[in-house]
Amino acid sequence: GWYASMFWNGVQGNDVYNATRVWTEGALRLFNAGSAVLDAWTPEEPNTNIPRVVNTDPNGNTRTSDRFVEDGSFLRLQNLRVGYSFSESILSNFSNGFFSNLNLFLSGTNLLTFTNYSGYDPEVGFRFNNFNQPGIDNGSFPRPLTVTLGLEVNF
Repeated sequence: GWYASMFWNGVQGNDVYNATRVWTEGALRLFNAGSAVLDAWTPEEPNTNIPRVVNTDPNGNTRTSDRFVEDGSFLRLQNLRVGYSFSESILSNFSNGFFSNLNLFLSGTNLLTFTNYSGYDPEVGFRFNNFNQPGIDNGSFPRPLTVTLGLEVNF
């Protein structure tokens, strides 16, 4: 009576413009910066790929640049369902024929994502229904991980 099903989803070779990094690494404002700015260029630490942090960004660190383009390739375990269907003989002994089918299952969505992308989710959509910006991650909320324990019963 045991069964399992799964669905994997993925993309290879997709580039994503991580606009969230523009706000967290660009120093447009001196608050809500990301931890990457701790490694920003200074005269004492010149060997870094994070530019100098200066209030109001006179260096133009937030201008559109390939610095914020990342590999958006990923492989995701989109759905997994594992369950047990009780046989008719067990059901007839257990319920005296009251149940015609009894199925106990555990399912999950978005359980695993394998990626090198630094943003929340490499599978970015459109922000504010603006279809002119595909492939741009503006900090969209990631897909939720969901786990469900269920019981299917037929009488």
